[in-house]
Amino acid sequence: MSTKKLITILSIVTILGMLLAACQSAAPTAEATEAPETTAGGLMCIIVPGVENPFFGTQQEIAAAKAEELGYKALKLVHDDDANKQSELIDSCIAQKAVAIILDNAGADASVAAIQKAKDAGIPTFLIDREITKEGVAVSQIVSNNFQGATLLAEEFARLMGEDGEYIELTGRDTDTNAHVRSDGYHQVLDAMPNMKMVAQQTANWSQTEAFDVMESLLQAHPNVKGVISGNDTMALGAQAALDAAGMSDVFVVGFDGSDDVNQSILAGKIDAGALQPVAELATQAVMQADQYIRTGETGKPEKQSIDMVLLTPANACQYEGFAPNGKTDPCTPVESEPVAAAGGLMCIIVPGVENPFFGTQQEIAAAKAEELGYTALKLVHDDDANKQSELIDSCIAQKAVAIILDNAGADASIAAIQKAKDAGIPSFLIDREITEEGVAVSQIVSNNYQGATLVAEEFARLLGEEGEYIELTGRDTDTNAHVRSQGYHDVLDAIPGMEMVAQQTANWSQTEAFDVMESLLQANPNIKGVICGNDTMALGAQAALKAAGLTDVVVVGFDGSDDVNMSIMSGEVDAGALQPVAELATQAVMQADLFIRTGSTGKPEKQTIDMVLLTPENACQYTGFAPNGKTSCP
Repeated sequence: MSTKKLITILSIVTILGMLLAACQSAAPTAEATEAPETTAGGLMCIIVPGVENPFFGTQQEIAAAKAEELGYKALKLVHDDDANKQSELIDSCIAQKAVAIILDNAGADASVAAIQKAKDAGIPTFLIDREITKEGVAVSQIVSNNFQGATLLAEEFARLMGEDGEYIELTGRDTDTNAHVRSDGYHQVLDAMPNMKMVAQQTANWSQTEAFDVMESLLQAHPNVKGVISGNDTMALGAQAALDAAGMSDVFVVGFDGSDDVNQSILAGKIDAGALQPVAELATQAVMQADQYIRTGETGKPEKQSIDMVLLTPANACQYEGFAPNGKTDPCTPVESEPVAAAGGLMCIIVPGVENPFFGTQQEIAAAKAEELGYTALKLVHDDDANKQSELIDSCIAQKAVAIILDNAGADASIAAIQKAKDAGIPSFLIDREITEEGVAVSQIVSNNYQGATLVAEEFARLLGEEGEYIELTGRDTDTNAHVRSQGYHDVLDAIPGMEMVAQQTANWSQTEAFDVMESLLQANPNIKGVICGNDTMALGAQAALKAAGLTDVVVVGFDGSDDVNMSIMSGEVDAGALQPVAELATQAVMQADLFIRTGSTGKPEKQTIDMVLLTPENACQYTGFAPNGKTSCP
């Protein structure tokens, strides 16, 4: 054989050997052809209806904690059962490149488009608590077995009533599928019992305050009711308070959720039963499934999932806390409660100054509620003077007031006067402004100022095209709210490179002072594009100064939701604001004072916050007197 042929054969053999070796090294494991798991991390939006309801607040906190534990950044948002606001929040999550959305939605039909929008942007949504009417849009819909829970509760309700008597049903928000499912479950049981007679059925929209008002009205027409079955716990608490106020402590009341407030009430022998929604499990499962989906592209579970509920009675209510088992297994010992005292006496309602419509409205609503509940309301004004406030509280002590409702004159400066009232046996209930010490007042009920400030700042930046010079007018330095709002503004605006604050100055919440400050600042800063203000009266003063200077194209935003600013927004002068729920703050303070006077407890934590609403030309007409007015659209 020639040398040339031998070299050719050896070359072929060598090449075949290399190919064979390559095939053998590629073949051993199928895993080598699969894509590796993605690393966890990124922004996870957690959106719920409103955290003033402990069900939603607990749900959001558990989900956020789990997300952070798994390496994500949790962004906690609230849609207030407003589908338009929910859509805006989802737009914001898309813009911030969220990796997933955990959502307790704002309507079974109304939420579909927003969830589809997130899906189209590559962001998966995981629904908890409430389903939507379409499948294949969300990755998971994880809910309590509401029908099963409702039938358990209805059976216990009928047993308590001896399967005989008149009852009232309070239903949830009509746009929420759960409201209908629970009501259907109740009626599947109760309608089969000939002696169970429903004499009234009315919505209270999941609200404790609304439930109180609805029950007060219904009791006039139906004084012989034996029971009230409610679609959630907050309505049950409102109904129970109305029955207590009417002296009808023998009426059976049942709730639905399993909140700690209702569990305590069950153990105290007031509310009679409830149904526990496994909130901790719902929230945890949603985040874990989101994490699994982000890393692998699937959850390994069907889209629709339900978790059974537990009947709560005086025998087991002590075994649950934070919507989950707490590890206790022994039978519960009922809590001895003091006899309910009668309402009545003098209730002092003290605010900074009624020339500001925010404080004036707050005082009028609180006084009206106090008088409705059988108290004499004494309306007083401290003018943001801590010494004057102290003198007024001395006067209330001397007149043997039964409670003080107070929008205080300084976070530090008010503590001694409130302690003095406490030492005299007079409880204080703070609204709008907190103090820097806990355990002195019974309740501190405030707007979620930080959340409201971030809403306003985001809209302000959008209106300015995220670029340009602006001025900030801040509130009174002794008021915690002034600092919280400014912090919220800057947490948003300082992260936007094109936004430049050229001046920051206090106008002490005053319209007149804001006018004078703006006139002076405009001399040094003639090229500003916007003014962001710590309250509405300063926004009106700033707008007037800009108008006087012929600068009508400068963007101005406020903070409070007063009727004056709402009208200005509608007329195209002030551009946006944030609504403080003044009616809810004032009403809640008086109702909690009444409950504390009569029972020695409010059933709530000392510090409570209520989320705010962004006001724009699209929705400003829907609010009057710092509360929704029933309108659903603006011209």
